[in-house]
Amino acid sequence: MQVSINAQRALIWWALAMMVAFMLCFVFLIKMVPLPAATLNAEQVAAIYRNNSVSIRIGSIICSWVAAFMVPLAMVITMQMRRMEQGWPIWSVLQLCGGCLMSMFLVFPPLLWGVAAFSPGRPAEITLAIHELANLTLVTTDQYFIFQYVAIAVIALTGQQSALSPFPRWFGYYTIWTAIMFELGAFGFIPRTGPFAWNGLFVFWIPLTIFGVWIVITSTLILGALKRQAQIA
Repeated sequence: MQVSINAQRALIWWALAMMVAFMLCFVFLIKMVPLPAATLNAEQVAAIYRNNSVSIRIGSIICSWVAAFMVPLAMVITMQMRRMEQGWPIWSVLQLCGGCLMSMFLVFPPLLWGVAAFSPGRPAEITLAIHELANLTLVTTDQYFIFQYVAIAVIALTGQQSALSPFPRWFGYYTIWTAIMFELGAFGFIPRTGPFAWNGLFVFWIPLTIFGVWIVITSTLILGALKRQAQIA
């Protein structure tokens, strides 16, 4: 049991380290925080990739390496949820599938930003199309997040509460709220300005912030539960 606990700790810290590396590259190398305004024309967007071609490509390399940080975290969440399920662990498996699949949509945007910067001399309209695909892939792809969050919420709200569980009831409600706020990202397809634009408050800033906070809270709860489980073991 002790080996399993140590492995779970390692996976959590691995996921957190990858997330930090992703965000640092996202902000300082790819320079997409905040995302450029959706009102920029093709030449203005192409200029961004021409002027920052090397930086964006380096950032895309690193981000592509670390963007699947949800996979190790989802694995540990699954192991902890399994402790609370009776019979075949359908909610645990659903959470694992959702967590792994959602990681793809964190991998695709840096790949596309790297493609846009790879040939800065191409026609500006092509770069604009790649740029729009990257940004909309980042903010509107919440299709798999919901499976992970609903499964966790079900276990937190209906599972047997104990000192060894990392999922208190309040965390279930918090996860539901997080899932609802993520669904707002789909509105990024409609306006180009305002709070529902792809760089707006409800589509970019709130989901980005609560996603990071949710990961930190989840990791903290699980690390605390692992400590208690190790003491019992």
